Amino acid sequence: MNFYYRLLSVALTALALSGLLRAQQCCTGSVSSYCTSGTSATGCSPSISGVGVPDSADGSGFDVVVSQVPAQRSGILFYGLRPTSVPQQWAPFSTSYLCVNTPVVRTGPQNSGGAFGNCSGQLHLDFNSFMAANPSALGAPYAAGQQICMQGWYRDPGAPGATNLSNALSFNLCSFAGDTTPPLIVACAANRTIGTGISGQGIVPDFTSNVITSDNCTSASVSQSPAVGSTAQVGVNLITITATDVAGNTSQCFATLTVQDTSAPIISSCAPGQVVAGNSSCQGLIPDFTAGVVVTDAGGGAVTVSQVPPAGSFTTVGAASTVITLTAADASGNTASCNTFLSVTLGASCVVPDGFVWVLPGTFQMGEPGVAEPVHSVSISYWYAMGIREVTQAQYRAIMGVNPSNFQGDLSRPVEQVSWTSARAYCAALTTQQSALGSLPSGYEYRLPTEAEWEYACRAGTTTSWNISGGLNCGRANFAFFSPYWPYYCVGATMAVGSYAPNAWGLYDMHGNVWEHCLDTYADYTSGAVTD
Repeated sequence: MNFYYRLLSVALTALALSGLLRAQQCCTGSVSSYCTSGTSATGCSPSISGVGVPDSADGSGFDVVVSQVPAQRSGILFYGLRPTSVPQQWAPFSTSYLCVNTPVVRTGPQNSGGAFGNCSGQLHLDFNSFMAANPSALGAPYAAGQQICMQGWYRDPGAPGATNLSNALSFNLCSFAGDTTPPLIVACAANRTIGTGISGQGIVPDFTSNVITSDNCTSASVSQSPAVGSTAQVGVNLITITATDVAGNTSQCFATLTVQDTSAPIISSCAPGQVVAGNSSCQGLIPDFTAGVVVTDAGGGAVTVSQVPPAGSFTTVGAASTVITLTAADASGNTASCNTFLSVTLGASCVVPDGFVWVLPGTFQMGEPGVAEPVHSVSISYWYAMGIREVTQAQYRAIMGVNPSNFQGDLSRPVEQVSWTSARAYCAALTTQQSALGSLPSGYEYRLPTEAEWEYACRAGTTTSWNISGGLNCGRANFAFFSPYWPYYCVGATMAVGSYAPNAWGLYDMHGNVWEHCLDTYADYTSGAVTD
C-alpha cells in the first residue's frame, strides 16, 4: 500500500510540474508601444517594435527594431527602467528623453542604412545579447517582471534641433526563454480563382480572413505574401500564409491563386472600309481586312484577327455594300469585334431593277414528302432577279391597256384572270418598253420564273411545307381552305400586294392571294438530282 501511494504522489508531482512549466512558457513580456514619435524633416514617422520574448536570464533573443527611419542617418537606442509619468510629444530643440525616465543607457551608435531620400532606414538591437555583453549596465542583473522602456533617437539635420525621436517600447522581463511554441494553423485558406482586370493581371484578394489558428499562449496574427491588393500574373500563383504569435513564433501554410485571363483584347482602330469593282457575276471579291486592325491585349499574349465574310469569298449578288465583322481573339478565347464596310462598284448590267431582289445560285430540296411530288435535289447555277411583289392591276393595265381582274376597285391588288399566254405577253411587252427606255441592260428580259426558280425563291432556305415558321394562318397569308364539308376563306377576295410579311429573302405573297404562273410546262418530277 505504501509503495502504491508513493508512485501516485510522484505522478501527481510530475503533472503539477508539467502544468507549471506550460504556464511559464506563456510569458511574452507584455510588449507594447506608447508615446508619440517625431516626424522627420523628410516626412518619416519612425515606429519602434519588439519581436520575441525579453528574458531576464539572457536565454533568447529579443529584437527591438525602429523602422521608417530616414535612410543613412546616425542613431542610437536607449533604455531606462520606467516610462515618464506623462509622456510628451517630441518638441523642437528639446534634448530631453520625452518617453523614458532618466537615468538611461545608450546602446551605441549605428547607421540606419537604406537608400538615400526615403524612409527605408532602421535602428536595430538584440536586447538580450546586449545585456549579456553588458552585465553591469543599468539595472543589471535583472529580475523577472522588471519593466524596461526603450526609445530610438537619430540625427535629423533638417529638423529644428537637428535630432528626432521615435515612439517608445515598454516590456516586462520573463524569468526564462518564454513562449517558444509556434502557433497551430487549424485550417489554411482555400484556393481561389479570379479573373483579370483591364491591366491583364489579377488583383490578389484577402486569403487571411478564413484562416483558423490556435496558440498555446495568446492569439496569433495572420499575414500573407503576396500582399492583398498586389498584382498576380495569369496562371497559378503560390500564396504563403504566415501565423505569428506575440513571441514571434511562426507557422506557415500555402494556398494557390489561379488567375484566368478574362480581359478582352482592345481594338483601338478597326480596319478602314474598302471599295472594289464588281465582276461579271455582279459580285465583289472580299479582300483581307484583318491586317488593318490595330489591337492590343492587356495580358501581352498573341492576338489573332478573323473576319466574316472571309477574305477570298464574294459579296451577295448585286449588293452595293457589305458589312465586314472583324473579331480579335486572345489565347484564352476572349474576343472583341468591330465592323467595317466593303462597297462594290457595279456595272450597268448588275443594277437590279426597282422592285426586284437578286436570288443567289444554290441547291435545295424540291417537292414535298407524302404527295405525288418526290423530293429531289435541284441546283440553280445562275443568279436571277425576282419581283418582290405580284404584278398589280395598275402595272398590268399600264402595259396591256386592260384590267381583266374579278376583284377590282383597288389597283394595288394583284392582277388575276390572266392566262399563261397573256402573262407571257405582258412580260414581252414590258421587256420592249424598258429596253426602249434604256432601263434594261442588253441581253436581259422580263419573263415568268421556272417552277424550280419559283419554289427556290419561295422556300428562301426553309425545308418545311411552308416558308413561315409555325405554319400557315390567316394572319400570315390570304388563302382559302376547302374541307370535305365547306370552304373556308381568310378574306374571300384578293388583298393589296405586300399586305403580309415577306419571306426571308424579301419576297411577298409567295403563299396565298392568287395563283401564280411559271414558265415551264407541267410534268412529273424526277427522283434524281437535276441542275437548272
